[in-house]
Amino acid sequence: MLWGAFNNSCSAMMAMSWDMGSISQNIANVNTNGYKRKETLFKTVMSESHASPSAFSGRLNVFGVQTADRTHIGVQGVVTPSSTGTDLAINGTGFFMVAPSDDGSAPSTASVDNPESVLYTRDGAFRFKVGPNDERYFTSGSGHYVLGYMADDDGLIQEGSLEPVYSMPQTTMQGKATTTGTIQANLPSEAQQTANSVTTTSTITDPLGASQTLSVNWQRVDGVTWTVSASVPAAVGTASLGPITVTMDGWGNISSPTTLAQTATIDWDDTAYGAATASSTENVNLSDSKPSIDLEKISVEIFDADGTSQVAIFGYEKATFLTAPTGTATSMWYIHPSSGQYATTGTTPTAATITFDTYGNVVDGGDVTADLSWTRNSTTTTASVTVDMSKMTQLNGGLNVVNVTQDGYADGDMLRSYFTEDGTFKGYFTNGETKSLFKIPIAQFISENNLEAISGTLFKRTAEAGDITVSMIEDAVGEPRFATSSIENSTVDIEDEFTKMIMTQKAYSTNATVFRTADEMTTVARDLKA
Repeated sequence: MLWGAFNNSCSAMMAMSWDMGSISQNIANVNTNGYKRKETLFKTVMSESHASPSAFSGRLNVFGVQTADRTHIGVQGVVTPSSTGTDLAINGTGFFMVAPSDDGSAPSTASVDNPESVLYTRDGAFRFKVGPNDERYFTSGSGHYVLGYMADDDGLIQEGSLEPVYSMPQTTMQGKATTTGTIQANLPSEAQQTANSVTTTSTITDPLGASQTLSVNWQRVDGVTWTVSASVPAAVGTASLGPITVTMDGWGNISSPTTLAQTATIDWDDTAYGAATASSTENVNLSDSKPSIDLEKISVEIFDADGTSQVAIFGYEKATFLTAPTGTATSMWYIHPSSGQYATTGTTPTAATITFDTYGNVVDGGDVTADLSWTRNSTTTTASVTVDMSKMTQLNGGLNVVNVTQDGYADGDMLRSYFTEDGTFKGYFTNGETKSLFKIPIAQFISENNLEAISGTLFKRTAEAGDITVSMIEDAVGEPRFATSSIENSTVDIEDEFTKMIMTQKAYSTNATVFRTADEMTTVARDLKA
């Protein structure tokens, strides 16, 4: 039937035209980030033959061809590096979630339960759109707002409602006081050791004008406490001084008693000097007679409660055990923290201990809490810092500082920003610190190829796509990964498209020939004469 030839060739030319449109769209988007190739499929058109309007004859006739489009949404595009720190590509399954604007501005929140409020894309070449408060909203190439989870003021991110993510220009970071730190160093095993009993002497004159020796005896009670007494040779008499309890840190600062000038009373011996000889007094200055303590010093940068950089110095004094050591401990050190140049005077010192075995390893101690204060320009600031010293050693050789860390920092201004491999967008600040600003999750579907293609890069949720799962990429199914400073290329193969274009052109020309031939046959039939 010539009518069938007309119908078949005409529908075929229309189908080839549609296919050419798909091919041209693919070629036009060969360099479009995240573009998914569109393919035109063909199917035959079936019609039923009826003997009468109500009776089916049991035969099917083929009439022409129809098209059916398929977008290869699940095909992975090649991921290539870019020079932009805000570019992000997905290696594996999953989609970025984006939302259309709300009357020209960013929506406050969006829900994946509403297919109209959230769309899906693989285009991670993000752009920026300025908000009413100078926010730099991240948008996709289609202009939709990228959705994720914003961080709080401390840089902590919690999963909750999806919202448009943004960064602020001139972002600052408030300084943080140091609370913890670590010191890893070697203390010299041959360091000078402080004795628990120290005696200093001075020369005094007895009632006969002869020189005698006055001894001031310091007896250690603990790391910062001593008892001080005085004595003279037994043959010449006795001396009384307290005993006085003295609080002195390892740096030689005496905080108690506040009066350093003390008086020792000398009771001269009756036999040597006569019963009528009166006792006498001698001045004893605690500061002049105090023991000399040798310290190994390690300086640590500390940030106070105002975020201001200060210096703390930890002095290590090799001491003598007050009681016999137990276990494997063979040597002990007192740790004397100091606030350094701007130290507040009059504070009560403290001292912790750390002990080592014969191999130079820590046996006991290692966690030291130092309550520090500094005074500058009549302003006092403080910091309480717990320092882990459990990795210290005591070996031959001099003091060797291996590593010092602390968790405080000063105020800072953001220098640059970038994505990490878990989708966290971070800022790097002038204080050397980083802070999380927001994090981008991904959406996954049971049947992603059944999403509705709004465009070659933008897709809409459908019932056929199945359930949706929103998660951080590290928790996603199939172990997809983000590639930072990278983009996903179009899935179009230009060589394949040109091959299909030639085939489509040939098919169109062939069907045009069929149409023309049928037309010529119709003309011949029309011109037939009886």
